[in-house]
Amino acid sequence: MDAIEAAKHFIQSHFPSCRAAVLAGSVVRGEATDTSDLDIVVFDDSISSAYRESLFQYGWAIEVFVHNLKSYRDFFESDCKRARPSLPRMVHEGIVLKDSGIIDKIKSEAGQLLKNGPAPWSSETVAMKRYMLTDTLDDFIGSLRSDEDLFIANTLAEAIQEFFLRTHHQWIGASK
Repeated sequence: MDAIEAAKHFIQSHFPSCRAAVLAGSVVRGEATDTSDLDIVVFDDSISSAYRESLFQYGWAIEVFVHNLKSYRDFFESDCKRARPSLPRMVHEGIVLKDSGIIDKIKSEAGQLLKNGPAPWSSETVAMKRYMLTDTLDDFIGSLRSDEDLFIANTLAEAIQEFFLRTHHQWIGASK
């Protein structure tokens, strides 16, 4: 069963009364691998709080992110504050599986947040992050152990990419 068909069956079977659902992630972007799952975002008025669940059905690993019409906004805000807009990106790029007339507005909200980019760092944050970078670089330069070097280099690489992206008003991310 292909990804879209499996996702639609999943929604019909597990969330028949949901208001909307989208399929997102690597499958939608054309970047799927043998280990890719189906990332499905569900909007359901009947739940009191958001939750995430992992299942295996229809020949696919499925990661479902279930939200009501308030919780998704809280997650949008939280994701944007940490500059990793996972849920806004999933919703914006997602393929609509089901819609009762609400998804265009939610996709538009997500798209606007992505377009706006993250809030800029304060000058204090830039100074603190710069200090942390140079301190880590000093640790790397002064390290006498190759096993320690690997971990310091990893910390340095992560800090550099975060510093560069955030000081250039770009989102950060991890994984695919």
